Amino acid sequence: MKSNLKIGSFLLAVLMCLTAVFAVGCVPTSLNKEWAYKTADNELAIGVYIYSLNLAYSQAQSYASDQLDDYSTANSDWLDKEITDDDGNKQVAKDWIKEQAETMCKSYLVIDELLAKANVTLSTADTAAAEDQAETYWNVGQYAAYGYIMPMKDDLEPYGISLESFAYVTTLYSTKYAKLFDSTYGKGGSQEVTDSELTEFFKENYVDYSYVTVNLYESTTDESGTAKDTALSDEAAKKLTDEMDGYAKDINNGSSFETVINKYIENNNLESDPSVSNVENINSSSLGEDVLNALKELKNNKATTLKVGSGDSAVYYLIYKNDINNDVDDYIKSDTNRTTVLSNMKSDDFKDYIKDLADKLECEANTSVIDKYKADLFFVAVEETTSADDADSEE
Repeated sequence: MKSNLKIGSFLLAVLMCLTAVFAVGCVPTSLNKEWAYKTADNELAIGVYIYSLNLAYSQAQSYASDQLDDYSTANSDWLDKEITDDDGNKQVAKDWIKEQAETMCKSYLVIDELLAKANVTLSTADTAAAEDQAETYWNVGQYAAYGYIMPMKDDLEPYGISLESFAYVTTLYSTKYAKLFDSTYGKGGSQEVTDSELTEFFKENYVDYSYVTVNLYESTTDESGTAKDTALSDEAAKKLTDEMDGYAKDINNGSSFETVINKYIENNNLESDPSVSNVENINSSSLGEDVLNALKELKNNKATTLKVGSGDSAVYYLIYKNDINNDVDDYIKSDTNRTTVLSNMKSDDFKDYIKDLADKLECEANTSVIDKYKADLFFVAVEETTSADDADSEE
């Protein structure tokens, strides 16, 4: 599968445990009476295995709901059926969950082992920041800034999880992972990526684009407050598309995108610039497939127009592609940008490296305890209800 062990996505996976229905933690030396895995230098409490099992359960459930025609929230039958992960591997769901949980636990041990071998430690500031963040999640939850107070301790303490173990498996672990990544590929690292290598990757994989859109539909709200979108008439739609096509022609004849947008703002009496501009990895862009394909085909400093959707959801794009070579020096000089590009370049390699070491790791498994915990531990039956539309269609 596409493991969560990446700089960005691993952190996301770690934070997923903050909102899990059933969450657990682990510590370097077990706070619980039972342990799951251990090496000569480290020991994981059974809690970390349960946490990993739950995380794997959630991912497997997502695969099952997408892939199985007879998937139902009312029963756990899907656990005995075959699923396919992101790498195309097919396996019975409950077996896949158990295998992934074991790999995750071994990965925790590998990271600590590699840090020790490389003599890399977290700074006092890094440790304090990670612990402070964990304490915030613990006491008020991760959405407190939005007005939602949901202390993680309410979910974790009933299972015997302490703040210290919670911090270790979440914020401290993700911080250590990032530290190890940097000590491997960053400046002075054991496999340092040079500026020239990073520049080459940037030029080949990043795109500098701008676009502005116009809706080919009209949105209205009736007296009851019900919103409705209606496709424009052919004549009204053509007026808008002709305007966008004209701007694209101006750019392709030598005008700058900025000049064209200022003209668009003036012609339409707008108070602000409605265009969107960004520099990003085209392979992980959130842009729609149609827009991405248009960008890939577009030459530098050129523009094109594109209709996406149809009827009452149609949108018309004016797309401009800047020359990425003009961005290299300034973009990579930023420490934040450099870290992002480096992560995009090497995170998959690092993930595979950690996965390989986890597979080869020699450690002791407390199977008599581990085997007590099954994937169906997390199953909660939710009876499916028939919607009003479905009921009407059956009559």
